[in-house]
Amino acid sequence: MFKSFSLLKQLLVVILGLAIMLVAVVMPIVDSNVHDIIDDQMYEKLETSQRDSVEYDFMPSNNKEKAIYTIVYDPTENAFTFSNLYGDATTLTLLYNYLFGRDLEKIVNSRRHNTIESKGTYARENYYYRIMKVDDEYLISIMSNSYSDKLITDIRNRIIYILYAVLTIFALVLVLWVISLIRPLKKIKTYVDSIANREEATLVMDRQDEIGVVGNAIVTMKDELMKQEKVKEEMIHNISHDLKTPIALIKTYGQSVKDDIYPYGDKDSSMDIILENADRLEHKVKSLLYLNRLDYLSAEESELKPFPIKDLIEHIVMQMEAMQHIHIETDLDDVAFIGNEEHWRVAIENIIDNASRYMKSVIKITLKEDTLIIYNDGDPIDEDKKEDLFNPYVKGIKGQFGLGLSIVSKIADMYGYDIHAENKDIGVAFIFTKREAVTGK
Repeated sequence: MFKSFSLLKQLLVVILGLAIMLVAVVMPIVDSNVHDIIDDQMYEKLETSQRDSVEYDFMPSNNKEKAIYTIVYDPTENAFTFSNLYGDATTLTLLYNYLFGRDLEKIVNSRRHNTIESKGTYARENYYYRIMKVDDEYLISIMSNSYSDKLITDIRNRIIYILYAVLTIFALVLVLWVISLIRPLKKIKTYVDSIANREEATLVMDRQDEIGVVGNAIVTMKDELMKQEKVKEEMIHNISHDLKTPIALIKTYGQSVKDDIYPYGDKDSSMDIILENADRLEHKVKSLLYLNRLDYLSAEESELKPFPIKDLIEHIVMQMEAMQHIHIETDLDDVAFIGNEEHWRVAIENIIDNASRYMKSVIKITLKEDTLIIYNDGDPIDEDKKEDLFNPYVKGIKGQFGLGLSIVSKIADMYGYDIHAENKDIGVAFIFTKREAVTGK
């Protein structure tokens, strides 16, 4: 429920919750502490009044407006003396019975206590009082809490005003901050919608925080998607163009043979052309399917084990020399490569097959430690074409459909190897090298 709200609504709910918590939790704590502080101040004021009375032999005059009432008790005579207590002996008796009487008896009968501080209620009014032993007499000071009640109310109100002012300012800052977050998020959403609708749009994020990182990542993602879309369009164009010729030949020659017309002189020669183009078409389709399947092979490989690649290379060389009538020189050490042996077979065969189309006289294969080199003495590769050499769906130098080398590149990358082409003084070398493992410190 809460997560379904917008960020601004969520923030307002949080602020409202804080305000309620402030009233329900903070204010009782504040009240308790304020009362404690006021109590201490009231007792301190009573103590100061008593100290002045003792030191200066001072007794307040009979004035009901005085904040502190002073009473002296003489236990020897069992008599009270008061100066400013309004209401004479009757009031004193009531105060004694309902306010300080028990504490006075306690301190008189006690040898350990010389001072007692307390508070009580008389005539629906609260009083603070302090009893102090002075020589053989007891000084009793009484103060109404009307002063403290007003002080507590003033302090409480001031604290409430300050707290809510701080909360308001804090809420305002948070709201402005959330708004500053919402605006770029809305821009990002609009930009993402434009990507989904294939519309032109720009996104400029002048931020270095996480929102800026996300925004820049989305821009980068869009650029990558556009590149992939362009590659896809080019792929479709190349695939359709590359497959169009064998399909057209198969269709044309098939119709001719059906009409008893033999473009190559006789039925067998014409059918050989049809079969040749059918094989060509089949090879291209298989390459496409294999290339796409490689995207999912890494997830299927649960455990990569090394295998002796020297034996594999020797077997491939023997087969290709017999089938294609080419000469391949080898210099192979006993080296183990990581990965699926059958996938490496496809990669090496594709490189050798590619080299055989461009070689002049010889192909050389060298295997040392974690490096495999397949060299041919053909013409060098143009430098501007080396960058796209291993990209899929790119036409080769002789107009060949460039799937073979892209398959090689994917297989090498899948098992932690890099492959690149280097022009030599005479010829071209395709070099496999094992990537160094990245370890954390």
